[in-house]
Amino acid sequence: MSATTRTIALALACIFFAGGSAPSAPQAYRQTGPSVSVAAEAVERGRLLTSLACAGCHATGATGDSPMPAATPLRQIAHRYPLDQLEEAFAEGLVTTHPEMPPYAFRASEIDDIIAYLETLKAGK
Repeated sequence: MSATTRTIALALACIFFAGGSAPSAPQAYRQTGPSVSVAAEAVERGRLLTSLACAGCHATGATGDSPMPAATPLRQIAHRYPLDQLEEAFAEGLVTTHPEMPPYAFRASEIDDIIAYLETLKAGK
């Protein structure tokens, strides 16, 4: 038995013989959905990503005009289109009929974060 294994076994024995119990799973793992902090982190990453990739043309916040008047604010896009369709469009690569808009293709994790952020815009948060 290695020294590390003996140390772990001794620690567990102390917990159980001292009348304690093994630590329970963290709250986030016992919930059926993601913890609030995990969801909030996704929203923040989505907000940052849209501010970097989209804010040159689109209004990316809950208020304000788009820097490029023809570019629809993201909050309006969130209301106009089902978010699952936008998720698919992000995965396939955003290509529009507007020549000014560069094509974008996002990674799956980025898409999840953008959708999380768009959900907050749709909810008016």
